[in-house]
Amino acid sequence: MKVCIHRGAREIGGNCVEVEAQGVRIVLDVGRPLDAVLDEEVPLPPVAGLSAGDDRSLAGVIISHSHQDHWGLARQIAPDVPLFMGAAAHRILQEAAFFSPAGADMNPAGFLLDRQPFQLGPFRITPYLVDHSAFDAYALLVEADGRRLFYTGDYRGHGRKSALFARLVRNPPQDIDVVLTEGTLLDAQGAATRTPNDERSVEQTCVRLFKATPGMALVVYSAQNIDRLVTLYRAALRADRNFVMDLYTATLARATDQASIPRPGPDWPRVKVFVPRRQRLAVKNAAEFERVQWVRQSRLYPEDLAQQKERLVMTFRGSMARELEEAGCLAGAAIVWSLWPGYLQTDQRLQAFQARQALPLVHAHCSGHAYPLDIQRLVQAMQPKRIVPMHTAAPAGFRNLVAPVDLHNDGEWWPV
Repeated sequence: MKVCIHRGAREIGGNCVEVEAQGVRIVLDVGRPLDAVLDEEVPLPPVAGLSAGDDRSLAGVIISHSHQDHWGLARQIAPDVPLFMGAAAHRILQEAAFFSPAGADMNPAGFLLDRQPFQLGPFRITPYLVDHSAFDAYALLVEADGRRLFYTGDYRGHGRKSALFARLVRNPPQDIDVVLTEGTLLDAQGAATRTPNDERSVEQTCVRLFKATPGMALVVYSAQNIDRLVTLYRAALRADRNFVMDLYTATLARATDQASIPRPGPDWPRVKVFVPRRQRLAVKNAAEFERVQWVRQSRLYPEDLAQQKERLVMTFRGSMARELEEAGCLAGAAIVWSLWPGYLQTDQRLQAFQARQALPLVHAHCSGHAYPLDIQRLVQAMQPKRIVPMHTAAPAGFRNLVAPVDLHNDGEWWPV
């Protein structure tokens, strides 16, 4: 078995890994680079048969999770190339496609199930459900030719599903030849690029902020970060406030098909829904009125926002700014930025809104990626013969963290 990292050996995101054994190939992730601009056309990596579907030696593509830097080029794959991903991840992307370019309606040949192996040609593939900021995310154990490769995808040990990471290090796959692991948060010395934090700390911070805010708490976060959705909902309840989703977020919460995830309905009386103008128009233009009918019992309107502002934690995005200003609901409001701080620098619409309304803005966030200690714990548990970094801007930093480390370049084939 041999491997080629087509993209991601020395950059964060854009993951694409090709694995070959006995003349048969599989691809792990087909990510869009993080530095690609919104409408930029990015070609598929040079994998034979990926775009044309004319090479039978390509047995399939496996998507580890629903972040664009891991699946974002999948729309360009030939339709007859078998595609595999998590069932919930598929539903989330399918529903997201109605609202955002961050979604896609794909046609998987099969779905990943936690620790349930399946066969593609000579490859035995076992998915491992992991703790990550994307719901239904997997690491992948790939076996062929008597060799064992463990591809971590993206993972962490400090999210709401940290028990999954604890289970992995407590009961890891054995006899691993290569761990191909992310290193998003590593610097060139092998130290963390961010101060360690976890979802429970974010929850605590938000409880304090929500209690201290006299008006509406406006929270900016990713609708696909279901862990953060749960964190914010819990914080809202602890601050004795109702939690307001927009229709996009509510739809994705329902798409998880998990009874433990907050969503509109009789079982969640403190979950409310506000449908912004842009989403109302999308529903009307598509004549897909069921998209709003199912939330009607939980729905709030502009006049409700003004009347209940001090009791609400409101899902917010810059496109809603003018609408909330017109609703007259912003007296005493504050903004909570619950995303990577770097994204705020490019959100000019939100910055302009904050300046117009003179609203305080507070950061409350933790990363979806492994801190150095988590990487060490994983490697110590698995005891692989080699560690190969990817999804990192500082691969050399691994040498100060774990051993033995092999560094490879994009486009380079190497044996497992």
